[in-house]
Amino acid sequence: MAKKAGVSISTASYALNGKPNVHPKTRDRILQIAESLNYYPNAHAKNLKSRRSNNIGVFIYGFAGPIFSDLLEGINMQLQKHGYNIIVSSGTTSSVLLRQRSVDAAIIFDSNLKDQEIKNFSENHPIVVLDRYLDGKNIYHSMIQNKELVYDFMKKVLMEKKYKKIAYLSGPEDSFNNIERYEGFKQALSELNINNHVYLQGDFTIEAGYNTALQLIEKNEIPEFIYCANDELAVGVIKAFNEKGIKIPEQCALAGFDGIQLTDFITPKLTTIAINHFEWGRQIAGFITRILSNQNAYPLKNPDASILMRQTIWI
Repeated sequence: MAKKAGVSISTASYALNGKPNVHPKTRDRILQIAESLNYYPNAHAKNLKSRRSNNIGVFIYGFAGPIFSDLLEGINMQLQKHGYNIIVSSGTTSSVLLRQRSVDAAIIFDSNLKDQEIKNFSENHPIVVLDRYLDGKNIYHSMIQNKELVYDFMKKVLMEKKYKKIAYLSGPEDSFNNIERYEGFKQALSELNINNHVYLQGDFTIEAGYNTALQLIEKNEIPEFIYCANDELAVGVIKAFNEKGIKIPEQCALAGFDGIQLTDFITPKLTTIAINHFEWGRQIAGFITRILSNQNAYPLKNPDASILMRQTIWI
């Protein structure tokens, strides 16, 4: 190809790899010839030489639900601005990518990845963890303040409404977010001398919320208030209650966590602790790109939250 373009091999290489020291007309001629020959640089060989892949790994525990779509969109938009690719993975593939050093940095939202795997990778690469507290070289944190947010919310609700029959509808028991949210829930009840509540096992899905609500109706054990560990559970409960004629909030009030867009399209509207996952993802990606560019990285903040007080409770 260099011979066909009438240039040296080094000049052709500079042009193909976007180096600045090639005349624009020469670069265009080389790229046109490369395209006509269906030639593209060998990315693997290039990465071995530069020790950079320009890939950022985002490792999540699953692909279902609206939370990850917003988070990933924010991450991807910011990475593209800086010329990085996003590789999204879950399960054992994530472990392989870390062990093989296939990415330049990683964002972790997967409790299945072991702490030691993360620490091994972080010896030479930056990592932002979103689902645990982990000390180590090149490890940074950005965490939703689950416990504090639920604690503040529940105290406000219970001081105003004086509910007695209260339930917590959980996510997976081993989920960091669920554990923290339940701790905040229990702390608020304890401080208000509410000694009893019902714990309902769920799994962060609409289906789990729906099935749990049907069981409560069948057993005639509907509480006055259900705090749902995320909005999808609450949507499922609302669906079941609406089908069976259970009035919300007159017979049972609800609240959730996340602020997913779906809650704008259900009746009645859901009271929720809303997280801007898109903006959270954008900020995390911006932090990562600054680290990789050897720039002074601004402190990585925890995501902002707002409580959307809607008529589900406040009527």
